[in-house]
Amino acid sequence: MLELRDIRLSYGNSQILKGVNLSVSRGDVVSIIGPSGTGKTTLLKCINYLARPSSGTIALDQIRMDYRRADKPTVQAIRLRTAMVFQQFNVFKNMSVIQNVMDPLIVVQRKSKEEARQIAVQELERVGLSDKLDMYPSQLSGGQLQRTGIARALAVRPDVMLFDEPTSSLDPELVGEVLKVINDVAASGMTSLLVTHEMQFAKKISNRIVFMDQGVVAAEGSPDEVFDTPSNPRLAQFLKSEVAFQ
Repeated sequence: MLELRDIRLSYGNSQILKGVNLSVSRGDVVSIIGPSGTGKTTLLKCINYLARPSSGTIALDQIRMDYRRADKPTVQAIRLRTAMVFQQFNVFKNMSVIQNVMDPLIVVQRKSKEEARQIAVQELERVGLSDKLDMYPSQLSGGQLQRTGIARALAVRPDVMLFDEPTSSLDPELVGEVLKVINDVAASGMTSLLVTHEMQFAKKISNRIVFMDQGVVAAEGSPDEVFDTPSNPRLAQFLKSEVAFQ
């Protein structure tokens, strides 16, 4: 369904992605783990062109693009089929919860307000916020803000969900409510890529784990292969440090 080949990206003299290859089948839940600064978030942003690789190719079903010759219609076509949930919630503070979810449906997908509201209510019920429709971001907890962001992403009916460390900005007691929603999304069959430091959650939710290190995919496999019998020494070292930290 989704295939990335030889993705390379640099910021100034710093090479962030050094030739990343990744294939994702429909319905896969792929967790991307690895040390900070190794390009995990940047890779997610490359998929919907929030970051611009210097070279490489992307294919999303029949949509294919060479990043060196990216054109606006192809970029837009890929963006319409993907949705990203950010670390910092990324909600509009001057809009109510339901307005935040309706906005991309009206502005990007040109749906009527009536249809947009119907979809927004459905997705907000799905993430457990049916009683918060008319509240504003300043009235919500961090977990509720992130669930609003997830509802907004789901509302555009994407083929691929991209989660960029969605619990990293949350207080520990709020992490569980967001992980539950992500687990429900994955269990529904939604193709999902998740950048996370929640190792136990990644092991539980994923059918495949990708370990990135120094700008490349250094190892990948099933959760059991990656977490229980890591063959890559750098992966084993990383997992050991994560366990010690937790």
